[in-house]
Amino acid sequence: MKINPFKESNLDDLQQNISEFLSDHFDDKKNKIKEFWRRFNEKGRERITIMFIPHSEKRIMNFHISIFAIASISIFITITVIITSILIINHSSTVKEISILKRDGSDSKIQIKIYKEEINKLYEIFQKFKPELTYLYSLTPDSNIDLLWAKGGENNPNPMTGADGELNVPSLELLNIQEVKHELETTKDVVGKIKSFLNYRKKIIENTPSIWPVEGYIVSRYGYRNSPYSFETEFHQGIDIETFPGSEIKATAPGNVSEIRWDPSLGLTVSIRHKYGFITSYSHCQRISVEVGQKVLKGEVIGYAGKTGKTTEYICFYQVKIGTEFVDPMPYLNRISR
Repeated sequence: MKINPFKESNLDDLQQNISEFLSDHFDDKKNKIKEFWRRFNEKGRERITIMFIPHSEKRIMNFHISIFAIASISIFITITVIITSILIINHSSTVKEISILKRDGSDSKIQIKIYKEEINKLYEIFQKFKPELTYLYSLTPDSNIDLLWAKGGENNPNPMTGADGELNVPSLELLNIQEVKHELETTKDVVGKIKSFLNYRKKIIENTPSIWPVEGYIVSRYGYRNSPYSFETEFHQGIDIETFPGSEIKATAPGNVSEIRWDPSLGLTVSIRHKYGFITSYSHCQRISVEVGQKVLKGEVIGYAGKTGKTTEYICFYQVKIGTEFVDPMPYLNRISR
C-alpha cells in the first residue's frame, strides 16, 4: 500500500515513523554521551593530596586539590606562556624595526645633505650660465636686458609660525630652488625668442656669402695697396687667395650666374647674383664649369683656379658687392658654414 503524503492520516503516520527511526538510532548515542559526561565529572572531582615534608621536624603540610583545578591551572599556565612568547617575539620584531628605521633615518640625513649640496651646485652653475644667455638675448631685436631677470611679487601676508611663535624661515636650498625655478621659466621664454631669431638669421645667412671660395691663404687684402705692376697706390676692391693649380672654386652663397667674361687684367671671371643685393665675383679662373643664368647652390663648384689675366701666381681674386658698392669680403669668410 502506497502512502499519500497529502492525506492527513498518512502525514501523521509519516511523522510517527520518523520519530521512531530517530529514537532508535540516536537514543543509544545520547546515553553513551551522558555516561561519558558522568564519568568525566566523577574523575574530575577526584582529589589529589600534595604533601610537603620538611627535613626538619616541622609540621608536614598537606594540600588537597581536584583534577579539575590542576587542569585549569595547567591550561592557565600554558596560555600565559603562549601569550608571553608572542609578546616577546613581537617586542623583538619591534626592536628590530626600530633599529632599521634608525639606520634608514641616518641614511636619509646623508641623502638630504647630498641633495642640498647638489642643489647649491646647480644654483651656482646656473648663475654662471646666465651671463651667456643674457648676451645671446641682447642680440635679439627689442630685447630689454634690465627686465630679463627681474623678480616681482609681494611679501607673504600670512607668514607661518612655529610652535614657539617664531617665524619659519625657509632654508637656503629652498630659496635656491625657487629662484632656479623662476629663472628656468624665464630661460624657456628667452631660448624660444633666441631660437626664433636664429631661425630668421639662418635664412639670411644661408642666402648670403659666408664660406671661403677656394682653399688657400690670403696674399692681398681689401683696401689701398701698392700695385705689383705699376708700383703706384691703388684701391684693391677684393682679396687675393693664393691656392694650388686647378683648385675648385665654389659659390659662397646660392644664386644665379649673372655674367661670365674675359678681362685683360682679371682674366676669366664669373659673377653670381644673390639675394639681398649681394653679388660675388671670382677672377683669374683657369676654366668655368657653369653657364650664364644657371642656378647654383652654396658650396657648388663653379670653376677652377688658374693664373689668367695679370697674375704670376695661381690665385682667386674674390670680390663682394652690395648693390653698386664693393665691400670688404673678409667679414663674409667662415662666419657660418652651411
